[in-house]
Amino acid sequence: MKTWQSIVTAAFAVTTAAFALACGPDAPEADTRPDLFRVAVDGLPGGSLLSVYGDPRGGRAYLSGGFVGVDPARLESQSAGRLLVYRHPGTFTTLCSADAVLWWTAPVDGAPWAAGERGRVVRYRDGVGCEAVATGLSFPEGEPTYWGFTQVGNVTWFVGGSASPTGPKGVLVRYDGSAFTRVEVPPEAREVNLYKVSARSNGQLVVVGERGVAFRVVDGAATALDPTRIEGSDNRLFTVSCQGTSCWAVGGQNTGVVLLGTGQDGLAWQPRGFEDARGWNGVWFADDANAFLVGVSGQTMHTDGLRSFRARSLTPATLHGVGGWVGADGATVAIAVGGELDTADLTQRAVILLRGDDSAGFTVDGRAFVPTGELRRSLGGAGQ
Repeated sequence: MKTWQSIVTAAFAVTTAAFALACGPDAPEADTRPDLFRVAVDGLPGGSLLSVYGDPRGGRAYLSGGFVGVDPARLESQSAGRLLVYRHPGTFTTLCSADAVLWWTAPVDGAPWAAGERGRVVRYRDGVGCEAVATGLSFPEGEPTYWGFTQVGNVTWFVGGSASPTGPKGVLVRYDGSAFTRVEVPPEAREVNLYKVSARSNGQLVVVGERGVAFRVVDGAATALDPTRIEGSDNRLFTVSCQGTSCWAVGGQNTGVVLLGTGQDGLAWQPRGFEDARGWNGVWFADDANAFLVGVSGQTMHTDGLRSFRARSLTPATLHGVGGWVGADGATVAIAVGGELDTADLTQRAVILLRGDDSAGFTVDGRAFVPTGELRRSLGGAGQ
Protein backbone atom coordinates (compact mmCIF):
# COMPACT_ATOMS: atom_id res chain seq x y z
CA MET A 1 0.00 0.00 0.00
CA LYS A 2 1.22 3.46 -0.74
CA THR A 3 2.01 5.53 2.30
CA TRP A 4 0.07 8.73 2.93
CA GLN A 5 3.19 10.81 2.32
CA SER A 6 3.95 9.17 -1.02
CA ILE A 7 0.48 9.83 -2.41
CA VAL A 8 -0.32 13.17 -0.87
CA THR A 9 1.02 15.28 -3.73
CA ALA A 10 -1.03 13.40 -6.29
CA ALA A 11 -3.95 13.10 -3.93
CA PHE A 12 -5.16 16.63 -4.07
CA ALA A 13 -4.11 17.27 -7.61
CA VAL A 14 -7.22 15.35 -8.53
CA THR A 15 -9.37 16.16 -5.51
CA THR A 16 -11.17 19.06 -7.17
CA ALA A 17 -12.16 16.94 -10.15
CA ALA A 18 -13.27 14.05 -7.95
CA PHE A 19 -15.22 16.35 -5.70
CA ALA A 20 -17.01 17.85 -8.68
CA LEU A 21 -18.03 14.37 -9.79
CA ALA A 22 -19.47 13.64 -6.36
CA CYS A 23 -21.04 16.98 -5.60
CA GLY A 24 -21.22 19.00 -8.80
CA PRO A 25 -24.34 20.23 -10.61
CA ASP A 26 -24.70 16.96 -12.51
CA ALA A 27 -24.49 14.77 -9.40
CA PRO A 28 -27.58 12.95 -8.13
CA GLU A 29 -29.84 14.73 -5.70
CA ALA A 30 -28.61 14.69 -2.10
CA ASP A 31 -31.29 12.24 -0.98
CA THR A 32 -30.13 9.59 -3.47
CA ARG A 33 -26.39 9.75 -2.89
CA PRO A 34 -24.79 6.86 -0.96
CA ASP A 35 -24.19 7.24 2.75
CA LEU A 36 -20.78 7.20 4.37
CA PHE A 37 -22.34 6.27 7.73
CA ARG A 38 -25.63 5.01 9.08
CA VAL A 39 -27.39 6.87 11.87
CA ALA A 40 -27.16 4.31 14.66
CA VAL A 41 -28.52 6.46 17.50
CA ASP A 42 -30.52 9.68 17.15
CA GLY A 43 -32.10 11.83 19.86
CA LEU A 44 -30.20 10.30 22.78
CA PRO A 45 -30.92 12.34 25.95
CA GLY A 46 -28.14 13.50 28.23
CA GLY A 47 -26.35 16.11 26.15
CA SER A 48 -24.11 15.96 23.10
CA LEU A 49 -21.26 13.55 22.41
CA LEU A 50 -17.97 15.20 21.55
CA SER A 51 -15.22 12.65 21.00
CA VAL A 52 -14.59 8.98 20.36
CA TYR A 53 -11.63 6.64 20.12
CA GLY A 54 -11.46 2.97 19.18
CA ASP A 55 -9.68 0.05 20.82
CA PRO A 56 -9.13 -2.71 18.23
CA ARG A 57 -7.97 -5.21 20.86
CA GLY A 58 -11.38 -5.46 22.47
CA GLY A 59 -13.52 -4.46 19.49
CA ARG A 60 -14.84 -1.47 21.39
CA ALA A 61 -14.83 2.31 21.42
CA TYR A 62 -15.16 4.99 24.09
CA LEU A 63 -17.32 8.11 23.70
CA SER A 64 -17.43 11.23 25.87
CA GLY A 65 -19.53 14.38 26.05
CA GLY A 66 -22.14 16.16 28.09
CA PHE A 67 -24.45 19.18 28.28
CA VAL A 68 -22.52 21.72 26.19
CA GLY A 69 -23.20 25.34 27.13
CA VAL A 70 -25.80 24.49 29.77
CA ASP A 71 -25.63 26.46 33.01
CA PRO A 72 -24.68 23.95 35.76
CA ALA A 73 -27.38 25.52 37.96
CA ARG A 74 -30.00 24.19 35.51
CA LEU A 75 -28.79 20.58 35.60
CA GLU A 76 -30.69 19.76 38.79
CA SER A 77 -30.02 16.06 39.43
CA GLN A 78 -28.49 15.35 36.00
CA SER A 79 -24.77 14.95 35.47
CA ALA A 80 -22.94 17.46 33.28
CA GLY A 81 -20.72 14.89 31.53
CA ARG A 82 -20.57 11.20 30.68
CA LEU A 83 -18.35 8.45 29.31
CA LEU A 84 -19.81 5.58 27.27
CA VAL A 85 -18.42 2.37 25.78
CA TYR A 86 -19.46 0.83 22.46
CA ARG A 87 -19.11 -2.92 22.18
CA HIS A 88 -19.26 -4.38 18.72
CA PRO A 89 -21.87 -5.22 17.60
CA GLY A 90 -24.70 -2.90 18.45
CA THR A 91 -24.33 -2.02 22.13
CA PHE A 92 -23.57 1.26 23.91
CA THR A 93 -23.35 1.45 27.71
CA THR A 94 -22.75 4.37 30.04
CA LEU A 95 -19.63 3.73 32.10
CA CYS A 96 -19.79 6.77 34.35
CA SER A 97 -20.93 10.35 34.73
CA ALA A 98 -19.02 13.47 35.72
CA ASP A 99 -19.73 16.90 37.18
CA ALA A 100 -18.33 18.60 34.07
CA VAL A 101 -18.60 18.19 30.30
CA LEU A 102 -15.95 15.76 29.02
CA TRP A 103 -14.61 17.09 25.72
CA TRP A 104 -12.05 14.43 24.88
CA THR A 105 -11.36 10.77 25.54
CA ALA A 106 -8.20 8.81 24.75
CA PRO A 107 -6.18 5.96 26.24
CA VAL A 108 -3.51 6.50 28.89
CA ASP A 109 -1.48 3.40 29.69
CA GLY A 110 -4.16 1.42 27.85
CA ALA A 111 -7.05 2.62 30.02
CA PRO A 112 -9.79 5.08 28.94
CA TRP A 113 -9.33 8.60 30.23
CA ALA A 114 -11.49 11.66 29.64
CA ALA A 115 -11.00 15.36 30.31
CA GLY A 116 -12.98 18.55 29.93
CA GLU A 117 -14.42 21.56 31.66
CA ARG A 118 -13.60 22.78 35.18
CA GLY A 119 -10.16 21.19 34.82
CA ARG A 120 -11.65 17.74 35.23
CA VAL A 121 -9.67 14.61 34.37
CA VAL A 122 -11.15 11.13 34.95
CA ARG A 123 -10.00 7.58 34.26
CA TYR A 124 -11.94 4.35 34.00
CA ARG A 125 -10.78 1.01 35.37
CA ASP A 126 -12.61 -2.28 34.97
CA GLY A 127 -14.04 -3.38 38.27
CA VAL A 128 -13.47 0.03 39.81
CA GLY A 129 -15.36 2.47 37.58
CA CYS A 130 -14.48 6.10 36.98
CA GLU A 131 -12.30 8.02 39.38
CA ALA A 132 -11.15 11.61 39.38
CA VAL A 133 -7.49 12.34 38.71
CA ALA A 134 -6.28 15.29 40.75
CA THR A 135 -3.95 17.53 38.73
CA GLY A 136 -2.81 19.69 41.63
CA LEU A 137 -2.72 22.67 39.28
CA SER A 138 -4.07 26.13 40.02
CA PHE A 139 -4.76 28.79 37.41
CA PRO A 140 -5.17 32.41 38.60
CA GLU A 141 -7.73 33.10 35.86
CA GLY A 142 -9.92 30.15 36.91
CA GLU A 143 -10.34 26.51 35.98
CA PRO A 144 -9.39 25.59 32.41
CA THR A 145 -11.16 23.36 29.94
CA TYR A 146 -9.01 20.53 28.62
CA TRP A 147 -10.15 20.09 25.02
CA GLY A 148 -7.63 17.44 24.04
CA PHE A 149 -4.84 15.17 25.21
CA THR A 150 -2.61 12.37 23.97
CA GLN A 151 0.02 10.06 25.40
CA VAL A 152 3.49 9.66 23.88
CA GLY A 153 5.72 7.17 25.62
CA ASN A 154 5.21 7.61 29.34
CA VAL A 155 4.09 11.24 29.11
CA THR A 156 0.56 12.55 28.51
CA TRP A 157 0.04 16.05 27.14
CA PHE A 158 -3.13 18.10 27.74
CA VAL A 159 -4.15 21.27 25.86
CA GLY A 160 -6.88 23.75 26.64
CA GLY A 161 -8.05 27.18 27.61
CA SER A 162 -11.41 28.68 28.48
CA ALA A 163 -14.64 29.76 26.81
CA SER A 164 -14.58 32.80 29.09
CA PRO A 165 -12.69 35.83 27.71
CA THR A 166 -11.05 36.25 31.11
CA GLY A 167 -10.29 32.56 31.63
CA PRO A 168 -6.92 30.84 31.20
CA LYS A 169 -5.47 30.70 27.68
CA GLY A 170 -2.61 28.85 26.04
CA VAL A 171 -2.88 25.88 28.39
CA LEU A 172 -0.31 23.12 27.80
CA VAL A 173 0.13 20.57 30.60
CA ARG A 174 2.56 17.65 30.94
CA TYR A 175 1.72 14.57 33.01
CA ASP A 176 4.60 12.14 33.61
CA GLY A 177 2.58 9.54 35.50
CA SER A 178 3.05 11.16 38.89
CA ALA A 179 2.76 14.94 38.54
CA PHE A 180 1.06 17.50 36.30
CA THR A 181 3.15 20.50 35.20
CA ARG A 182 2.19 23.50 33.09
CA VAL A 183 4.53 24.09 30.13
CA GLU A 184 5.29 27.45 28.50
CA VAL A 185 3.94 27.88 24.96
CA PRO A 186 5.27 30.07 22.11
CA PRO A 187 4.28 33.78 22.32
CA GLU A 188 1.63 33.52 19.58
CA ALA A 189 -0.15 30.79 21.58
CA ARG A 190 -0.25 32.42 25.01
CA GLU A 191 -3.53 34.32 24.54
CA VAL A 192 -5.54 31.75 22.55
CA ASN A 193 -7.44 28.57 23.25
CA LEU A 194 -5.60 25.39 22.33
CA TYR A 195 -7.99 22.69 21.13
CA LYS A 196 -6.15 19.51 20.15
CA VAL A 197 -2.80 17.76 20.18
CA SER A 198 -1.57 14.82 18.10
CA ALA A 199 1.68 12.88 17.86
CA ARG A 200 3.79 12.30 14.75
CA SER A 201 5.75 9.09 14.20
CA ASN A 202 9.00 10.92 15.00
CA GLY A 203 7.72 11.60 18.52
CA GLN A 204 6.96 15.27 17.96
CA LEU A 205 3.64 16.69 19.10
CA VAL A 206 1.58 19.13 17.05
CA VAL A 207 -0.86 21.48 18.82
CA VAL A 208 -3.55 23.61 17.12
CA GLY A 209 -5.95 26.28 18.30
CA GLU A 210 -7.51 29.69 17.73
CA ARG A 211 -6.25 32.26 15.21
CA GLY A 212 -4.77 29.48 13.10
CA VAL A 213 -2.15 28.80 15.76
CA ALA A 214 -0.07 25.65 15.35
CA PHE A 215 3.13 24.72 17.15
CA ARG A 216 5.14 21.63 18.03
CA VAL A 217 6.53 20.10 21.20
CA VAL A 218 9.97 18.51 20.93
CA ASP A 219 11.80 17.03 23.92
CA GLY A 220 9.33 18.68 26.26
CA ALA A 221 9.73 22.19 24.83
CA ALA A 222 7.14 24.02 22.72
CA THR A 223 8.49 25.73 19.61
CA ALA A 224 6.83 27.54 16.72
CA LEU A 225 5.99 25.95 13.37
CA ASP A 226 5.69 27.70 10.03
CA PRO A 227 2.56 29.93 10.08
CA THR A 228 -0.64 28.33 8.83
CA ARG A 229 -1.56 31.62 7.09
CA ILE A 230 -5.30 31.18 7.52
CA GLU A 231 -6.93 34.40 6.38
CA GLY A 232 -10.10 35.99 7.72
CA SER A 233 -11.79 35.74 11.10
CA ASP A 234 -13.04 32.16 10.62
CA ASN A 235 -9.64 30.80 11.55
CA ARG A 236 -10.02 28.41 14.46
CA LEU A 237 -8.34 25.03 14.11
CA PHE A 238 -10.36 22.53 16.14
CA THR A 239 -8.62 19.21 15.51
CA VAL A 240 -5.30 17.87 14.30
CA SER A 241 -4.57 14.25 13.42
CA CYS A 242 -1.18 12.94 12.37
CA GLN A 243 -0.21 9.80 10.47
CA GLY A 244 3.47 9.13 9.93
CA THR A 245 5.09 12.54 9.84
CA SER A 246 2.19 14.24 8.03
CA CYS A 247 -0.72 15.97 9.80
CA TRP A 248 -4.16 17.20 8.87
CA ALA A 249 -5.68 20.14 10.74
CA VAL A 250 -9.35 21.07 10.34
CA GLY A 251 -11.58 23.86 11.56
CA GLY A 252 -13.60 26.90 10.60
CA GLN A 253 -17.28 27.47 11.25
CA ASN A 254 -19.02 28.96 8.23
CA THR A 255 -16.23 28.01 5.84
CA GLY A 256 -14.45 24.68 6.18
CA VAL A 257 -10.72 24.89 6.86
CA VAL A 258 -8.52 21.93 5.90
CA LEU A 259 -4.73 22.12 6.12
CA LEU A 260 -2.12 19.55 5.20
CA GLY A 261 1.18 19.70 7.04
CA THR A 262 4.19 17.82 5.68
CA GLY A 263 7.88 17.67 6.53
CA GLN A 264 10.27 15.46 8.43
CA ASP A 265 11.21 18.00 11.10
CA GLY A 266 8.98 21.05 10.97
CA LEU A 267 5.66 21.24 9.11
CA ALA A 268 4.89 23.28 6.02
CA TRP A 269 1.12 23.90 5.86
CA GLN A 270 -0.88 23.83 2.64
CA PRO A 271 -4.59 24.79 2.53
CA ARG A 272 -6.97 22.36 0.85
CA GLY A 273 -10.31 23.80 -0.21
CA PHE A 274 -13.61 21.98 -0.68
CA GLU A 275 -16.34 23.97 -2.36
CA ASP A 276 -19.42 24.66 -0.24
CA ALA A 277 -17.97 22.92 2.81
CA ARG A 278 -18.78 24.47 6.15
CA GLY A 279 -16.79 24.05 9.34
CA TRP A 280 -14.99 20.81 10.07
CA ASN A 281 -14.68 19.68 13.69
CA GLY A 282 -13.07 16.26 13.59
CA VAL A 283 -10.66 14.18 11.52
CA TRP A 284 -9.44 10.60 12.00
CA PHE A 285 -7.06 8.36 10.06
CA ALA A 286 -8.20 4.77 9.82
CA ASP A 287 -4.84 4.00 8.22
CA ASP A 288 -2.27 5.85 6.14
CA ALA A 289 -4.57 5.99 3.10
CA ASN A 290 -8.04 6.45 4.61
CA ALA A 291 -9.27 9.46 6.55
CA PHE A 292 -12.70 10.61 7.75
CA LEU A 293 -13.77 14.22 8.40
CA VAL A 294 -16.93 15.41 10.17
CA GLY A 295 -18.42 18.83 10.83
CA VAL A 296 -21.42 21.11 11.16
CA SER A 297 -24.91 20.21 9.87
CA GLY A 298 -24.09 16.51 9.73
CA GLN A 299 -21.28 17.08 7.23
CA THR A 300 -19.07 14.02 6.52
CA MET A 301 -16.27 13.28 4.10
CA HIS A 302 -13.90 10.42 3.28
CA THR A 303 -10.63 10.55 1.40
CA ASP A 304 -8.55 7.59 0.25
CA GLY A 305 -5.64 9.86 -0.55
CA LEU A 306 -6.52 10.03 -4.24
CA ARG A 307 -10.15 11.05 -4.21
CA SER A 308 -12.48 12.72 -1.76
CA PHE A 309 -16.18 12.10 -1.29
CA ARG A 310 -18.69 14.18 0.66
CA ALA A 311 -21.81 12.20 1.43
CA ARG A 312 -25.26 13.62 2.03
CA SER A 313 -25.96 14.87 5.54
CA LEU A 314 -28.05 12.39 7.49
CA THR A 315 -28.63 14.70 10.45
CA PRO A 316 -28.91 18.45 11.03
CA ALA A 317 -26.93 18.00 14.24
CA THR A 318 -23.32 19.11 14.59
CA LEU A 319 -20.84 16.25 14.29
CA HIS A 320 -17.96 16.99 16.61
CA GLY A 321 -15.72 13.92 16.68
CA VAL A 322 -14.83 10.83 14.69
CA GLY A 323 -12.78 7.74 15.48
CA GLY A 324 -12.76 3.97 15.42
CA TRP A 325 -10.42 1.13 14.58
CA VAL A 326 -9.22 -1.20 11.84
CA GLY A 327 -9.50 -4.88 12.70
CA ALA A 328 -6.99 -7.63 11.99
CA ASP A 329 -9.07 -8.55 8.95
CA GLY A 330 -8.70 -5.02 7.57
CA ALA A 331 -12.34 -4.10 8.23
CA THR A 332 -12.91 -0.53 9.43
CA VAL A 333 -15.31 0.47 12.18
CA ALA A 334 -15.81 4.26 12.06
CA ILE A 335 -17.93 6.21 14.53
CA ALA A 336 -18.96 9.88 14.27
CA VAL A 337 -20.52 11.61 17.28
CA GLY A 338 -22.21 14.93 17.90
CA GLY A 339 -25.48 16.46 18.92
CA GLU A 340 -27.51 19.60 19.45
CA LEU A 341 -24.64 21.81 20.57
CA ASP A 342 -26.72 24.96 20.02
CA THR A 343 -29.49 23.78 22.36
CA ALA A 344 -28.29 25.10 25.70
CA ASP A 345 -30.79 23.38 27.97
CA LEU A 346 -31.67 19.94 29.31
CA THR A 347 -33.35 18.89 26.06
CA GLN A 348 -29.94 18.74 24.34
CA ARG A 349 -29.53 15.32 22.69
CA ALA A 350 -26.77 13.30 21.05
CA VAL A 351 -26.37 11.53 17.73
CA ILE A 352 -24.10 8.60 16.81
CA LEU A 353 -23.24 7.65 13.23
CA LEU A 354 -21.57 4.35 12.46
CA ARG A 355 -20.11 2.29 9.63
CA GLY A 356 -18.76 -1.24 10.00
CA ASP A 357 -21.64 -2.56 12.12
CA ASP A 358 -24.57 -4.06 10.23
CA SER A 359 -26.76 -4.53 13.28
CA ALA A 360 -30.49 -4.20 12.64
CA GLY A 361 -30.81 -2.32 15.92
CA PHE A 362 -28.65 -0.58 18.51
CA THR A 363 -29.11 -0.15 22.25
CA VAL A 364 -27.89 2.50 24.68
CA ASP A 365 -28.23 1.34 28.27
CA GLY A 366 -30.90 -1.06 27.05
CA ARG A 367 -32.89 1.55 25.15
CA ALA A 368 -33.49 0.48 21.54
CA PHE A 369 -32.73 2.56 18.43
CA VAL A 370 -33.39 1.64 14.80
CA PRO A 371 -30.63 2.72 12.37
CA THR A 372 -31.33 4.74 9.23
CA GLY A 373 -29.35 5.33 6.06
CA GLU A 374 -28.29 3.31 3.03
CA LEU A 375 -24.65 2.50 3.61
CA ARG A 376 -22.28 2.34 0.66
CA ARG A 377 -20.11 -0.73 1.11
CA SER A 378 -17.04 0.75 -0.53
CA LEU A 379 -15.44 3.85 0.96
CA GLY A 380 -16.16 7.06 -0.87
CA GLY A 381 -17.66 7.91 -4.24
CA ALA A 382 -17.49 6.61 -7.81
CA GLY A 383 -14.50 4.36 -8.36
CA GLN A 384 -13.59 4.08 -4.69
